Amino acid sequence: MVHETLGTLHGFSDNKPQHVEAHVPASKTAPQILVIDDEPALQKAMFKILKDENCKIAFAGNGLEGLTHIEKEKPDLIFLDLRMPGLDGFGFLEKLNIKPEDPYHVVVITGHGDDKEVERSFELGVNFFLRKPLSLIEVRCLARRCLEMKANERELRAHRSSLEKKVVERTQALINQVRFQQNLIDSIPVPVYFKDNNLRYLGCNRSFAESLGSSKEQIIGKTEPEITGAKLASIHEQQDQRLLKTSLTISYEVSCGYPDGTEHDLIIFKSIFFNNDGKIGGIIGTNLDITERNKAQVKAELHAEELKNTNTALRVLLKQINENKTEMETRVLDNFTRLVNPYLDLLEENLAHTRQLEYVRVIQENIKKITSSFSVNLSSSYLNLSPREIQVADLVRQGRSNKDAANILSISVNAVEFHRNNLRKKLGLQNKKINLRTYLLTMQ
Repeated sequence: MVHETLGTLHGFSDNKPQHVEAHVPASKTAPQILVIDDEPALQKAMFKILKDENCKIAFAGNGLEGLTHIEKEKPDLIFLDLRMPGLDGFGFLEKLNIKPEDPYHVVVITGHGDDKEVERSFELGVNFFLRKPLSLIEVRCLARRCLEMKANERELRAHRSSLEKKVVERTQALINQVRFQQNLIDSIPVPVYFKDNNLRYLGCNRSFAESLGSSKEQIIGKTEPEITGAKLASIHEQQDQRLLKTSLTISYEVSCGYPDGTEHDLIIFKSIFFNNDGKIGGIIGTNLDITERNKAQVKAELHAEELKNTNTALRVLLKQINENKTEMETRVLDNFTRLVNPYLDLLEENLAHTRQLEYVRVIQENIKKITSSFSVNLSSSYLNLSPREIQVADLVRQGRSNKDAANILSISVNAVEFHRNNLRKKLGLQNKKINLRTYLLTMQ
């Protein structure tokens, strides 16, 4: 029963319920409305109400026919009568099993419903409830609202699906990025770790976990005292607090024991990192093991000390050698003075021959040379001097003239001149205004 008088419509009989799809002009994408009711008059009324709504309208005479239609194609809106022959409205709802994600709303139309039927209808998933007699405006507006709601739901569902897909893709990208970053820091051979502002570990690499004899899962979320000894933890926390206040990169040295029982010397490098908002996010740090370097340094220091001791011993030894040398020279000089010189003096007094007397004087001078450093300097520094050149050099040093040297050595004056020139060449005095005797005297 409706509020308007309805005329006979094409395709409807006055006596039989219809299960037909009305030929209402609509686009291919127009929404579909299914009316399930056994009264031809109500079907006609619904057709009149909805025919101008640009939608497809289908009718079913009972719940079973409605289910058959729904299996073929999903409507966007269902108007359902509760009292029908065969499968009634409640039976239809129980088999339909309405779910929130279904593409249709269900509106119950009945002229006999009481509050219990209304309550049961809503419990079975019905969205709206209309009582007969129907208002054309109410039906039309409700149909529009239901179709709009379902269209919005479809749009929201598609948008949500798109968002979920993007979230999944973004989540996977973030997972891949985190995995890559973790693999990257795991590939670093030195321990790397990072903490938040509360000094709790946010993460670390494999090397750091191994240095503590723990897994990453056992470290993340822990504070320093929970994973290291109290003394070492106090040092780290003091440095971390200082770093958070100053925002400077810091470094300091500590010694700590490793799980294998070995003691290691470490240089700790720490710096802060920032969040996207520019605020301090926490601390990132790395440990550089300098144990081998320190061992090498200690070894070098010990070696240097050994060299220092060796050098000291060598200096003492050289001093002793020089002292022994001086003592030996003193003894030799004393022996010559006591044992040789007296006899040479007697020989000089008893010789009358001038040449023989010169020989004695040369012997005396040579004895003086033996006890001095001149001959040693001359022969050791200039090994290319011949014996005759050494003799000539010695006579020049004594102040002997070329003639005196020639007589003493029984050679010609020219030969003495020749040897003098060779001496100047070998001593690097050629073409220089340096007296040969003066130069030789400097070689004492």
